[in-house]
Amino acid sequence: MRSLLIVLMIGASSVMAQNEKIDLSVAQKIKQEEQLNSDIERLSYRLLDYAGPRLTGSDGMERGYRVAKEMMEEYKLSNPRIEFARDWPRGGWDIQKAYAAMTVPYYIPIFPAPVAWTNGTNGPAKSEVVLITAKDQQELQALKGTLKDKIVLMPSVMKYQISFEPMARRHTEESLKQTAEYPITKVRPRQRRAAPPVEGSELTYAEILHFVYKEEPAVIIHESGSYSVPGLNFHKLEEVGPVPCELNISCENHGLMERLIRNGEKVEMEVDIAVKFESDRKIYNVIAEIPGTDPKLKDQLVIIGGHLDSYHMSPGAGDDGAGFIAMLEAMRILKAIGVQPRRTIRVAFWGGEEVGLHGSSGYVEQFVQDPKTLEKKKEYDKISVYFNSDYGPGKFRGIFTQDNLMAHPIFTDWMQPFLDTGFTTVSNRSVGSTDHIPFDNAGIPAFQFIQDPMEWGRHSHRTQDFSDRLVLDDIRHNAVIVAWFAYNAAMRDEMMPRK
Repeated sequence: MRSLLIVLMIGASSVMAQNEKIDLSVAQKIKQEEQLNSDIERLSYRLLDYAGPRLTGSDGMERGYRVAKEMMEEYKLSNPRIEFARDWPRGGWDIQKAYAAMTVPYYIPIFPAPVAWTNGTNGPAKSEVVLITAKDQQELQALKGTLKDKIVLMPSVMKYQISFEPMARRHTEESLKQTAEYPITKVRPRQRRAAPPVEGSELTYAEILHFVYKEEPAVIIHESGSYSVPGLNFHKLEEVGPVPCELNISCENHGLMERLIRNGEKVEMEVDIAVKFESDRKIYNVIAEIPGTDPKLKDQLVIIGGHLDSYHMSPGAGDDGAGFIAMLEAMRILKAIGVQPRRTIRVAFWGGEEVGLHGSSGYVEQFVQDPKTLEKKKEYDKISVYFNSDYGPGKFRGIFTQDNLMAHPIFTDWMQPFLDTGFTTVSNRSVGSTDHIPFDNAGIPAFQFIQDPMEWGRHSHRTQDFSDRLVLDDIRHNAVIVAWFAYNAAMRDEMMPRK
């Protein structure tokens, strides 16, 4: 028994001692190329400021596809293409005009954020503002017939409170330690949350909104966002077809009108929203490669990516501009330093992420695995790994293994040359809500990076997610990390281990 124990111990220690083959000269070249020749600033301009907002199906999204492909061509990546992912029955929707103001009891301009896929006002709508204060169904039904062609102010859903905490933050050693800790706990199935009630009312917000829809108001106004920055959202995606004009306004503007009305003042608004619908739009991905060179491994794939689509009214600089810019810069770096990867390295800009992971899911359905029948497609056995970036503009501080314990020591070895940059943490946690999930569900090793939170809650899915929100040095750092991880994955003797 003792001799068997010794053999087992020696075997275990030899497994632990099998370090990854790391070429530090390539790490040096990657770092120097970014230090000396970074193209991050120009990429930010081209893919964000120049391309503009890129709502799925919109004219802006069509422009985004073209600009992304042009940049891939400029970097001389192989086979740049705009590739079909899925049909999109909702079609396109673009804002052509958006104006709103309180005109009585005095004039205040209000920044409106139309809810996507709702109608415009068909010219200026001028009306009294009616605040919904119903506390139960009886009071709600009493409003029947009184809201037609009115501007309806929905109940408040926010409480603005002064914050004495900094709006932007980075990970600390303690928060990174907590991120790395992953206790073994019972997995609980996700449950649908109950519709939230309106404060002081027996009714839910959804019940009130459903009633208001039927009353045919001119405009429905929602409270969403703070710091005078409205939030952005879509009309319920399962409902197809135009609905009354809906706007989001910030809590400050909403609160002003609500207080005036509750104190007996008459409030009037003028709203002029023009939108355009397009029926024939599809969802695409934009893809290019650096071809593999090893005769036995060149058909295998290392894929890196982020999503190209954004919400309307801003170009999604933090979500996910910072992510896909880092990915394309990583490809530029690898191309510039002349690496000869054994496996093919592919970059993918996914469409339709914000409306349901459609671009990445469509790719998986076509090339990896049928999610219903589990039939394996042609790339199922060829994809070694997928790396994703979509957790805001923050600096990469580590990587999640997606509960793939076998990836932990590999990543730990890969990060050694860049520990001094703050890239220090490997966490076995599984994370979700973005484009690595379709790959992970199909059994493909797929990973998301740990990022500094920055001021995520202030800009993501808001009207002001512009390039001003980016710290370009953070994206330069991220591009170096992605290039290094993609290179190492492409050069390994073995594919990345599958769970």
